[in-house]
Amino acid sequence: MIAQTGKGSINMVNNSKMHGGNIKAAAKEYDLQLEEIIDFSANINFLGPPSVVEEEIKASLDQIIHYPEPEAKTLCNELADYFGIQSRNVIVGNGEVELIYLISKVIQPSHALVLAPTFSEYEAAVESVGGKIELFKLSRYNNFKIDMKSLFSKLEESDIDLLFLCNPNNPTGDLITKSELLKLVEVAKNEETFVVLDEAFLDFLMNESEYTLISEAVQQENLLVLRSMTKFFAVPGLRIGYGIGNANLISKLESSKDPWNVNLFAQQVGVKVLKEDTYITKTKGTIKQEKEFLYQQLNQLKGLNPYRPTVNYILIDISDTEYNSQQLKSLLASKGILVRDCSTYHLLGKDFIRVAVKNREDNQKLIKELKLLLDLGGQ
Repeated sequence: MIAQTGKGSINMVNNSKMHGGNIKAAAKEYDLQLEEIIDFSANINFLGPPSVVEEEIKASLDQIIHYPEPEAKTLCNELADYFGIQSRNVIVGNGEVELIYLISKVIQPSHALVLAPTFSEYEAAVESVGGKIELFKLSRYNNFKIDMKSLFSKLEESDIDLLFLCNPNNPTGDLITKSELLKLVEVAKNEETFVVLDEAFLDFLMNESEYTLISEAVQQENLLVLRSMTKFFAVPGLRIGYGIGNANLISKLESSKDPWNVNLFAQQVGVKVLKEDTYITKTKGTIKQEKEFLYQQLNQLKGLNPYRPTVNYILIDISDTEYNSQQLKSLLASKGILVRDCSTYHLLGKDFIRVAVKNREDNQKLIKELKLLLDLGGQ
């Protein structure tokens, strides 16, 4: 697909479906056992799922002879209670990605704006319904921070009908303030642009209430907030995502989705984990502590330039080392450590890797192996 990237210029869009977390493929490629692998490539809560997950799956086994609730109403009700909204404002998906494709199907954008770099599925979803992509390029010389004034101007000057925005952005970690987001939604409304705000990692923040637009989404006609339970509760195999918006929009999304899209175990587990207050509090505090530790350790290694993290992953500029991202990924993988090669992201090329924040022992192993490789590369 061809993407418009500025007046008079076009780039070929990279639609590679490469994501982190494919440990089976890595085990086969590098001749490793699954238990030997430490996976820094997927941004999943390193605490693992709360114990109630296993308990609920075992308790629900005898229910697999029945269909799940077609619209996951019980889970919608629990999510609504959790956020202090109405269940009519909530839709649950088979992972957040399903909802990214679903909103594209409903909006049918002719011209969508997507950050570069950011999560690749926004672009792929728009392409799947025949829409044209325009990339809003972020600059490495500005640490990939979003120039909100320029973004406002872009919406005002162009015929954009759909904007995807990830807060914090993946993989850069850049975090947009609530006041800026509210201004953005206002500008977008005036320009008849629909905004999809992806808050997949926002729940890792201690002060997420200062950034989320969940309460505002139920009132806005041009806003859908997306969230993921996969990452925070460490259940990527169950696929649980949800969206929050005004009642009319949610009704349209429900009527356009596949029936029985969320399986029984995902629905049951989703209901239970929302009540795990101790786990939620522990996760937020532990991630805050370990992300700072890992960032400080990475920052001391020769040739690495990590971006200060806001949530549970860190983007690292490796352009001052002797390695490119593919080389460093392969060398670490041979030691049983998987990192995310960011060369499939727009504008990052082979100069960046991304690592998830993990427990202290695993973080120290990563630092040790990186130090050995960087010292060797400098010889």
